[in-house]
Amino acid sequence: MTSSKNFKYKILLFFLISTTYSNSNLKIYPIFFSTYNSSGGEWHYEDKPISINGFGLGARTVLDNWSIEAQYIQIGLFGNINDDIMNFSSNQSFPYIDGSKDADGYWTEYATTKISYNKKFYRFDVGKFDRHWGPGLRAIHISNKPPSYPQFGFEWQIKDNLKLTYFHGFLKSNIPDSSLAIYYQNQFSKRSLNISRSIAAHRLEWTPLDKLTIGMNESVIYAVRGFDIHYLLAIIPLYQIENYLGDTDNVQLGCDISYTLTPKSTVYLSFFMDELTPEWIFKENNHNWFAWQFGLNMKNILFKSDYFTCEYNWTDHRIYKHKFPVNDYYSHDQPLGFWAGPHAEEFIVSYEAQFKIMKFLSKLSSAKRGQLTEQMLEDNYNSVSYTRYTGIIPFESRIVFSNQLSRNIWNDKGSIKIGFQWIDWENAGFNPFSPNTEDVSHITKSSIEIGLTINTHELFK
Repeated sequence: MTSSKNFKYKILLFFLISTTYSNSNLKIYPIFFSTYNSSGGEWHYEDKPISINGFGLGARTVLDNWSIEAQYIQIGLFGNINDDIMNFSSNQSFPYIDGSKDADGYWTEYATTKISYNKKFYRFDVGKFDRHWGPGLRAIHISNKPPSYPQFGFEWQIKDNLKLTYFHGFLKSNIPDSSLAIYYQNQFSKRSLNISRSIAAHRLEWTPLDKLTIGMNESVIYAVRGFDIHYLLAIIPLYQIENYLGDTDNVQLGCDISYTLTPKSTVYLSFFMDELTPEWIFKENNHNWFAWQFGLNMKNILFKSDYFTCEYNWTDHRIYKHKFPVNDYYSHDQPLGFWAGPHAEEFIVSYEAQFKIMKFLSKLSSAKRGQLTEQMLEDNYNSVSYTRYTGIIPFESRIVFSNQLSRNIWNDKGSIKIGFQWIDWENAGFNPFSPNTEDVSHITKSSIEIGLTINTHELFK
């Protein structure tokens, strides 16, 4: 890691560059955030403080039909930090966490770049960035839970009420490629490359009525080979291509419906399917692996600028994981869909209101997840029935009630915030892949949160 002295010089350089290069076509701006949680919040179940701080640069430019936006943030983590810090958190996970070699704490990085070519009816994107599909606060098919990954794709506005979205991304499997290990080891150092894993996905969004929008998704995970040109065929069903290639890959289907009840309220439903056996659909011991999402959005309830969301997400214990682990619906060991993964659920209520330079945000989240052992995975493909939330440890559950008040500063380029969290965490320390009763405990705690952000989206809401 860069020494703390050099790190300070780097931050100073960031700010000098940001004040030097700024014109109508190119904007380079400083990024800073700092957040402190007195009891660790939902990042970790132990009642110990955690602080996360970041410095970096952002840039954006528009030139004719081209636009470029990029961010780089070097992040320092202090306090009760380990590799599991984001494993049961709805926040985006870090790509890695390294211990500092010459200073206290740990460090990681956040880096995104998106290059777009825009025309009237279509847009082409390439870079390393995030996606979120669906109308919900959470997402069960494509979410930003894993760290951003390299990808390219397009949006095509076929008609006023019909849009096609396609992308191809390159994931991190975290499965070492032993065939290449010999090239990256010697008597004083050792490294490894991962077996390749990729995703191709497309989404058709149709608005047949002014109040009704229907989205239809399809994705495929494939691995152990480089870029597969077959999955460039954006308008052909991926399920058919997967069968054509020999049924070695992992296909997912999904849809969502959003209906505007009134000018102030919208209801939505999302559905995700990993496997389907139609003739068993009404049997208790079926082969239908689903996830569901139900939600309601309301705005301008008490004030002209308030927003209310009530949402429930549910995932079957058999989704996202595959009989061939190389095809798991994961990147950096994090699910590409619902943040809590398979065998999980969450009920969340969120209310926010904006008052000029002040913002109030209140959330109540009740989340639960069950075990996901190797035996369960084997049973899935042998059609062995499993009763939800059973086993040596039935589930891990967490209730989080939070209130946060923030104020815009620096001409709305930044904000300061203070918040309070009450957390009840049952079976904290639970490992769904290898549950052990000796590792868990019941924790109830309260935590004060203080934060400052400048020129960046809220990384840790």
